[in-house]
Amino acid sequence: MKKIIIILAFIATIAFAKTPVIAVVIDDVTYNKTISSVDNYCSALEEEGYSVALYARAWENPEAVREVLLATQDIEGAVFIGDIPIAMVQDAQHLTSAFKIDQTRFKDQQRISVASDRYYDDPDLIFNFIAQDEENPLLFYYSLSEASPQVVEKNFYSGRIFPPIHDDSKYDMIAKYLGRAADAKRNPEVLDNVLTYTGHGYHSESLNAWENHTLMLKEQFPDLFIPGGSIENIYHTMSHDMKDIIMGKLQEPELDMAIFHAHGGDDTQYLTGFPEPGNAKENIEDVKRFVRSKLRTAKNRGNLEEAKEYYITSYDIPEHWVENTFDPEVILEDSIYEAKIDLWSDDVKNMKTQAEVFVFDECYNGQFFKENYISGTHLFGEGEVIAGVANTVNVLQDIWANELFGMMKYGGPIGEWHLTRTYIESHIIGDPTFHFAENNSKLTSDSYKKLLRSKEATLRTLGVYKLYQELGIKAEAKLLDIYSQDPSANVRLEALKSLANLRTPAFRKLLETSIYDPSELIRRISANWMGHIGDKGYIPVLANRRAKDISERVSFSAKSSLEILFAHPCADDFLAEIAESNGLDTASVNYQYRRSQSWLNDEILPTITDTSLTAKKRMSKVRTFRNYNFTPGVKTLIEIAQDENDDPVVRVGCIEALGWFMMNPNYKELISELQPITNSDIPEVKAEAIKSIKRLEAGPNLVITP
Repeated sequence: MKKIIIILAFIATIAFAKTPVIAVVIDDVTYNKTISSVDNYCSALEEEGYSVALYARAWENPEAVREVLLATQDIEGAVFIGDIPIAMVQDAQHLTSAFKIDQTRFKDQQRISVASDRYYDDPDLIFNFIAQDEENPLLFYYSLSEASPQVVEKNFYSGRIFPPIHDDSKYDMIAKYLGRAADAKRNPEVLDNVLTYTGHGYHSESLNAWENHTLMLKEQFPDLFIPGGSIENIYHTMSHDMKDIIMGKLQEPELDMAIFHAHGGDDTQYLTGFPEPGNAKENIEDVKRFVRSKLRTAKNRGNLEEAKEYYITSYDIPEHWVENTFDPEVILEDSIYEAKIDLWSDDVKNMKTQAEVFVFDECYNGQFFKENYISGTHLFGEGEVIAGVANTVNVLQDIWANELFGMMKYGGPIGEWHLTRTYIESHIIGDPTFHFAENNSKLTSDSYKKLLRSKEATLRTLGVYKLYQELGIKAEAKLLDIYSQDPSANVRLEALKSLANLRTPAFRKLLETSIYDPSELIRRISANWMGHIGDKGYIPVLANRRAKDISERVSFSAKSSLEILFAHPCADDFLAEIAESNGLDTASVNYQYRRSQSWLNDEILPTITDTSLTAKKRMSKVRTFRNYNFTPGVKTLIEIAQDENDDPVVRVGCIEALGWFMMNPNYKELISELQPITNSDIPEVKAEAIKSIKRLEAGPNLVITP
């Protein structure tokens, strides 16, 4: 079908002025069934000053959609309505926050792929087509090419309007939603009522971390903490009836935005976890229920016997505890029990969620290609939700998910904020042009100099972001000054993040100061970065934070980084000295040191260098370097990568592992070592070397999670 292009142009009153364009991309069937609603929505966009490029056709594949977007001049955002092809991306796990899976182990293509609209909104990325899904023709599998940039830099923002129901009732859902989205544009609400919820396990039950989260929100939304505004910060242990409380809060008419930090599934928001047991019998029942749940998941994935052996051995439980796992009555009993503590899509269908914006800082809530995906169930329900922010795979949690949230109160589109989020799994579900009523001056066109002079923390944070984007390395001195002087934790962390992107000696030295910052989150992220950098000179300060930081999360991060740095050979008297000076048990410090040494030198390195072992066994240890950047192991990785006689599978694994050392001070030397491999006659070896070099050159996709 010849594509239909309808342009609703806003005539600029100033000669040569460029009007921002919103591309509305819709499949022809949905368009024909919802034409009046689509026209109404486009008219609302036009009334706001946009030009609208409406593209309706039977889209054969993602390439066809990408082609029209590339041809759209002055595009600010794209709205995908209905059955728009979905790119399922592989070989790009370094562009996610946490998704790390062995792509060779599992046959399920959906499981090893990331549904990502970065295929569309970052057209610089280059992909190699793999296949179209046989069961779901909307899904198209791609591999990120070595010819592609290895970081995300979106050209425009995007959003998906895709119902959680796949029968013909979806058209009525879309029509009704578009009417609500158009009304929200013509009658915008002021952002003055916010709900935040922190679920079990998100902060590892650390009240210090939760307190810090609340303080940083207060900097971003100061008006919510004085009469006339409202913000409720709810922690999962505040009540035993949390599900009922949350369902009630989400349906309060005054609510404007809901922010959920919790665990999640495609159709579930996990709220509280199992209640604390009151006696030994309840403890046993909790263990049984937990293992039964894991075994059912394992059965669906095809590894039941392996999982059963693992949990029985790991938890030292008798096999008869889980013999009834698949009994229908036990499954029903467990389902009823779990339904009482978590929020499910079936619950949401009976709700009227009132928040116009719903942030799902949870795993899998944004799997928009699945029926009953929960962010879509909120969006297309009977409430007032216009836009959600959700993830298509699992995500690393508690990593400054609230960065620049304060931008939303100034009346800019939510897509503009989302441009700062570069993970390939993060998506706007709904209208990416949605905005709250402007209650202050516009900030999009302000220079970083003007923003940095502001009295408001959000504007200064945005100023720091723009400063780095515009000046890069030339901003280093200014960023160091901002970190040392600004009273806002948000501003300081933005400055520190920008310096981390520069990867200079000044940044690495500053970490010895920032690890003592008043902000718990800054201290924790600083401790994590020290581990990724791999400098054993950080050991004394990490030992101090492990022993003396009041936050359990900072202490844990320091201990985790020490586990990496202890792979360096250290003299016993040095370890004894740092233990004694920080009040640590010398035996405990020595044990951790020997454990790291043994893990690397007696287990990991001997396995990956043993050519008599299968590639599978060797690769199981090579992948350790993704999360544990052991600097003393780099030499071995390089030797295997360069060995033309070694197994190409293992060579590719070692080359990919070297690409995770982006924060290492010697990353330029790693590039030099990899350069000759780009001449390899083995295509997959050559491709991975090119990809890792680009990763090392560019640095982390989002440096908070290198």
